[in-house]
Amino acid sequence: MGIVDDLLVRQTALASERIHWESVWQDIVALAMPFASQRFSRTPASWASAPLTGFENRPEATERSRELYDSTAAVAVDRLTAAMESMVTPRAARWHGLAMDDRLSRRAAGGAAGGPAATASNSAEEEWFDGLTDYLFAARYDTRSGFALANQRAVRAACGIGTGVVYVEENFGYRGLDPSAVPFLYRSLPIAECYLGVDAFDEVDQCFRLHDMSARAAVSYFGEDKVSPKLKEMAGDAKRQDTKVRILHAVMPREDAGEAAGAARMPFASFWLEVESRHLISRSGFEEFPFIVYHWDQSDGSPYGQSPVMAVLSDLKMLQVMNKNAVQASQQMIKPPMATMAGVYGRRLNLNPGKTNPGYLGEDGRLKVQPLITGQNPRLAEGLIEAKRNGVRESLYVNLFQSLIDAPQMTATEAMIRQTEKAELLGPAGAKIQAGLSRLVTREIAILERRGVFRPGSPLAPPAGLAGATVNVKFTSPLDRQRRMADVQGVQATLEMAGKLAAIDPSVMDRIDVDESLDIAQKTFGAPRRMLKDDETVAAARFERAEAEQGAQLAALGQMAQALGQGAEPPAGAGANALPLDPQGGFEPLAGGPAGGPIDAAAAAAPGDSGPVPVTP
Repeated sequence: MGIVDDLLVRQTALASERIHWESVWQDIVALAMPFASQRFSRTPASWASAPLTGFENRPEATERSRELYDSTAAVAVDRLTAAMESMVTPRAARWHGLAMDDRLSRRAAGGAAGGPAATASNSAEEEWFDGLTDYLFAARYDTRSGFALANQRAVRAACGIGTGVVYVEENFGYRGLDPSAVPFLYRSLPIAECYLGVDAFDEVDQCFRLHDMSARAAVSYFGEDKVSPKLKEMAGDAKRQDTKVRILHAVMPREDAGEAAGAARMPFASFWLEVESRHLISRSGFEEFPFIVYHWDQSDGSPYGQSPVMAVLSDLKMLQVMNKNAVQASQQMIKPPMATMAGVYGRRLNLNPGKTNPGYLGEDGRLKVQPLITGQNPRLAEGLIEAKRNGVRESLYVNLFQSLIDAPQMTATEAMIRQTEKAELLGPAGAKIQAGLSRLVTREIAILERRGVFRPGSPLAPPAGLAGATVNVKFTSPLDRQRRMADVQGVQATLEMAGKLAAIDPSVMDRIDVDESLDIAQKTFGAPRRMLKDDETVAAARFERAEAEQGAQLAALGQMAQALGQGAEPPAGAGANALPLDPQGGFEPLAGGPAGGPIDAAAAAAPGDSGPVPVTP
């Protein structure tokens, strides 16, 4: 078989492996995600007859809402999505930083860790990492790149369905966008379009994306020389240019495509195919896997993940039935069905206020029409329904984000404890989403490197100490900061205890490293490194301050000597601290300096020493 047949066979196999997931996804979309655009096939027979499963791009919310009697899950998924986005990828904050993987090995090779040279270079490196992070966020959140919307949709899919996909594409000037201003383009892909495969480590390394494009859009994206003559003809016809054609984009490891890997070949093979005409549009490759997958909880051996909605899917179905019955009971109570005597059923019964119904009262005074169903009480089901709703809210973590509603008068300590608890509960799911984000950042940096952004002379050229280093992602989102808040709490508690012990023994404060405490707070709160001065500047400022303090002390000693030589009273506060005179009426020589010679300021006091100048008795 040729490459086209191989691709279609492989796509069919991946589609068959996804059958059991599809029925669950369809239920979730119908019950908890009414605004989702995709529709999944439901029966194996449909796969057998059309393995390239279909989906419809049309507003589904209107149709789904007609059968939706309880919206608890839909509201909960929206809140969980907003919470996870604000906790993991907040738009108004830097939710990740950058660091170097081989810092310890480089320190060992360059000298003792913590030396002056190492300290100065580390400050420069951290500032460069901050600058690169700022550039990535500026490019990523450019309104033309599409990241904000793609990320939000993928997080929503991970929270609701369990799997979200973002396609990261390098911008080669698409639609006139300047690649230097917008180097990356992002697109959220519905899970209905993506058929995924994993490697031996359960890492997603295959994606067969089956989707529809209009003829006009396909020619604009691929070019007239790449598409089939039939598609080109359709794009040139005003009546048919918006006709949809099915396109398959297959990305897989080069070896899986039957091609030998080599230094000149990209690790991942890429194929674009017109399904109906079986026309191979293009074949190329990627250096990195371009499909970034977010999981809520990835299943073992599967490319797809499970979501918290799946755990309460039976409750959601029960809620729909219970609420439907409650609505019917309410309608029957308000407007019950009526039973009439024979012979009067053809007459129109007017139940409007103040209306007369002749013929419906018998000679014996009994009504000829009676309610057929009586005694309905919908409130009996309200308690059970509300219990089911609370269970759904608990499973979707809605209760974590209504602290102010439950306890509006909580103290700062209680609020911090609740924030820590929130981070611990959402941490596992957040870490899985961050695993996908880490691959996203890695691809972004690799694209920038291929474009020469890090070459010498570039504004983002790294310091010399980072030559050949591997950049690693370190997450600084609110979720990570809350998980590390225990470090700051430990620092605060330790300082409080040290203050109490200092009342007994002041020397205990000598053990507190103030600079390290400040570094812990800066990293925990996610403040940029550039807000702190580099170590060289701090050392120079401290040395100058120590020299100024020492000069002031020496000037005070000179004034004291002059006052004593003239028989005047020593300066106020001197008292017992006044220096003794030698028999000739001069001062005792300072330690470390020649007798009667000039005083060496550097020898008299070490930098940073604010105490009195040491003297010999």
